[in-house]
Order: sequence, then C-alpha cells, then structure tokens
Amino acid sequence: MASVKRASVKGAGVIDHYVATLHRELDFDPALAERLACEVEDHLRDAVEADPAGPSAEAERRAVERFGLAREIAGQFAADSVDRQARRTWLTLLVAIVVTFVAMRLRIMWLDDGAAPALAPLIDRYGFLAALAVSAIGWFAFRHSLFAPTLCLVGLAASIAAGIVRAGLFDQGVPLLVLLAAAGEFALLGLLLVEVVGFGRRLRRTASLRGAAP
Repeated sequence: MASVKRASVKGAGVIDHYVATLHRELDFDPALAERLACEVEDHLRDAVEADPAGPSAEAERRAVERFGLAREIAGQFAADSVDRQARRTWLTLLVAIVVTFVAMRLRIMWLDDGAAPALAPLIDRYGFLAALAVSAIGWFAFRHSLFAPTLCLVGLAASIAAGIVRAGLFDQGVPLLVLLAAAGEFALLGLLLVEVVGFGRRLRRTASLRGAAP
C-alpha cells in the first residue's frame, strides 16, 4: 500500500503515520489490514479536504484526532478477524473429523488388527471419540476458545498416528482406498494445525490491542 510505504519516509504526513500504525497493528490479518487502511485513509483525506481552513498539516491532525486512536480502531476490527478465523478453524475441524471417521471405518473393513500393537486400536478409537466429544461441547460452549480446537487437534493426531500403526500403511498390499483416506487425514491435520496456530495468534493480538490477557 502506497500510503503505508510513504509513512516510513522522512517528512511523511500525520495521516500517513496514522494509516501505517493502523496497518501495523492489524498485520496478523493482511487482508483486513490492507482493506481497513485504505478505507480509513480515504475517509481522513476527505475530512481534510472538507476542513474549513483548507488542507494542511493541522487539518490532518484534527481529522486524525476526531477519528480516534489507531490502536482502539484496530482492536474493534480485530474482533471481526477472530470471528472469521474461528469459523474457518471449526469448519476445518469438522471436515477433519468426518475424514478421520471414514478412514477409521475403512481400516476396520479392510485391514486385520491381528499384527497391530494392542493399544493401537484403542488409541485410534478413543482419540477420535475424545476429539468428537470436545468438538461438540466446544462448538456450543467455547467457540471462541483456543483450548477446545487444540485438544481436538491432539486427539485427532493421536488417533491418526495409532491408525498408521494399526493399518501398517507402509506394508505392501494395503488397499489404495485406505491409503487415499490416510493421505486425506494427513492433509487435513496439517491444515487444522495451521488454522489453530492462526486462531491463537489472532486471539493474542486482539487481547493485546484491547489491553487484556489472552
């Protein structure tokens, strides 16, 4: 964004510095930072043009003062970013649970647990059930908490790891359908990890902007 770049140049105006600060406070969500910075800059430039005394450094300063502190504005919009990230995280978790369930059923249908360690089927089953239970409770009661999706991620990871041992996926003769389901599990687990990390980052930054502990 041109105005953000200008703010780093010596002699940049009050609005340039304000917009750069706003952009920096929201850098955890680049799309939001870019959109809001552009909208705010346009609004402030219009306010300066409409100033009775005409465009000047003082007019820029008055426009910025009327608009409010950049950190407070960023804090208000950061909450929307958290909401969007929460929805993406929970949607990814739902898809991961469905794919993991399908993969488990395929392992039960096609593979023999006789050679697997005794604990593998139990971890596979109960790790999944724990993730399912926590996700159901978390969706209704703790939708904006990082703890529930993190716990689900751990449960699914344990289930998938046990499923790999249980199925002997690196042995010859494993059905292609089982391998594809396992690949889907791996891909979604990685995507879920990315979403959970992003969710945690947004929660921390939003809490920081609002002056509260995460």
